[in-house]
Amino acid sequence: MLELIKVKYHQDIKKQLEKRFIAFDVETTGLNPKEERIIELGAVLFENGQAVQKFNTLVNAEVEVSEFISNLTHITNEMLENQPREEKAYEMFQEFMKEALEGKVIVCAHNAKFDMSFLKETFDRLKLDGKICYVDTLQLSRKYIHGPYNYKQGTIARYLHIKNENAHRAYDDAYVCGQILNHIVKGSFQITFKISNSLKRYIYVGFFYGFMFPAFRF
Repeated sequence: MLELIKVKYHQDIKKQLEKRFIAFDVETTGLNPKEERIIELGAVLFENGQAVQKFNTLVNAEVEVSEFISNLTHITNEMLENQPREEKAYEMFQEFMKEALEGKVIVCAHNAKFDMSFLKETFDRLKLDGKICYVDTLQLSRKYIHGPYNYKQGTIARYLHIKNENAHRAYDDAYVCGQILNHIVKGSFQITFKISNSLKRYIYVGFFYGFMFPAFRF
């Protein structure tokens, strides 16, 4: 059984993420984790803000991929025919995620509830064990990134000038997710001062008159 622990983001967690984390993404045959299946797994290990290792595999879950999903992900039934079946795919996945599945390395995903629900359903069905501590870059983006008109991963990536030429593929989306988390980690918990334009003018005028006409000084 897979235990999922959502981590509350604070200074200590920020320090851990600065050193090491794994970004994770899945592509699936649909939205319901109890009825649909994962057809691609992607994960990227980041250390000190840099991607250092990656994991990516298609998964032959022995189910039909709809035309809609194929158009979205560019993953076809023909592509999956000779790919690893679930037992082998998750054996490889467990090896890459060993420390993360022991709760030693934090995992991130965008809209993590979706990815984690599919992963848990699969682990439980295959009788695999593990414990994942994770953060959700969707929720963190809403708190720490101000400006995008929505918080879909693609929108945030464009806003931050992060390229993703293969959206809706697991490895590429995981890599982008990791880059978004890097941006959040670098910018959060910093003390910043924002001065409005009207206040700037007030300070400038006050300084000018105080300098030119000492009698106006307080």
